This record gives sequence, C-alpha cells and structure tokens, in this order.
Amino acid sequence: MGNEVGVRVLARRGAGSLVVACVVVGLLGLVACQGPGDGQSGDSVGSVDSVAGGVQSGEVQMSGGYVVGPNGYLLQPDDPDMVEPVLPAIAKDPSVEGAEAFIHYYLDLEAYSWYTGDTEKLEAVSGNSCKFCKGRVEAIRGLYAKGGWEHGLSNSLTVLRGPILADDGRVAFLCTLSVSPHFLFKRRSIFEIPSREYEMEFQTKWLSGNWALTAGILTEE
Repeated sequence: MGNEVGVRVLARRGAGSLVVACVVVGLLGLVACQGPGDGQSGDSVGSVDSVAGGVQSGEVQMSGGYVVGPNGYLLQPDDPDMVEPVLPAIAKDPSVEGAEAFIHYYLDLEAYSWYTGDTEKLEAVSGNSCKFCKGRVEAIRGLYAKGGWEHGLSNSLTVLRGPILADDGRVAFLCTLSVSPHFLFKRRSIFEIPSREYEMEFQTKWLSGNWALTAGILTEE
C-alpha cells in the first residue's frame, strides 16, 4: 500500500462519476510527496527582521498588519470560522458512502490541524503506510516547532471518478483539489501562497472498525 504504481492502477479501474464539495487543507505539506505547496512558491509580503526586541511592556507593536509577539515573531490572527470538525455518523459506516464522508472529514481535520498545529487526531485517522498522511503531520509539526503558522487556507474538492474499489478493500476517488490563496508565516516572514489546482487520488480503507486514509497521491504529471 502507498506506492504510486498501485494508486495509478486503481485510478484506471472502475467507472462512474460523482461530484461533491468539501473543505480540505494541507497542500502546504504536499512537498513531502511530490513537491508543490510548502510555501516556497509564495511571495514574501513582509518580514519581522526589522522589528528589534519584540513588544515592549504595555505596548502593542505591529508589522505589516500583524501583531508582533514578545519573541519578535508575528502572531497568528484568530479565525472564528475554523472550528474542530466532528466525524459524521455516515463516516462511521463501512460503506462506499461512509468512505467518501470519511475523506471529507479527514481533509477538514487536516485544515484544522494546519491552523492549530495539533496533529494528534489527524494521526489517529491516518493509515500506518500512508506517506501522504505522514508528510502532512511532519510538515505541520515542523512549521509550528520553528514558530511558524498558517492562516486563511480553504480548499474545495471535486470528485472526477469514484468510488473505485480495489480487491483488498481500498476505496479510491480521483479528484481535483482547488486551493485558495492563504498566508504562511515561516522563517520570520509572511508568504502569500497563490491559488492552485491539483489532480489527486485519495484512498481509504476500513481498518479495525474505522476508516483510515491510506493514500493521497498527485496523479498529474
């Protein structure tokens, strides 16, 4: 499981079209699999290098519209629309519909993880062999460990083909992933990441009474 050859074979099997929409996240972390989206392609729109000493006592210091914290780093803005997703009842069902609902949930949870830096629940619903999942977790942890953060990322998923069923129980969906513009604070600078689209295949499998994501692969050349 998890190798690209297996995923591409699944994408060629089965038929049937299905169009859905959901909230997804984490293209910032796709660098761990195939390259795009870790913030390197974005334009730096501000830096805190010129802010010396951070915030003085009783003083709110700003840089590029962001509050500067005591350590001299820009503080992540609040996002009242970013709430922790709840696993829907249908995603607890070992059916094709349950598999699709779970993928929606996983991607919502990934969005929440990018915003909070907390990957515990994301890891819990990730397959052990899922390189995509491990890449997301490592990228999120790495960003926040160095004082960085993400803000404003929202995405939409259109399923082009699916469900595609494998003999070993995997359920796959071939999708177009559209990523909105968003901001990344990294290396003491703010990067504005432009909108992008990716063709991907997401795979999930019913394991030990729950769905787990087992692959997320860029299928475009």
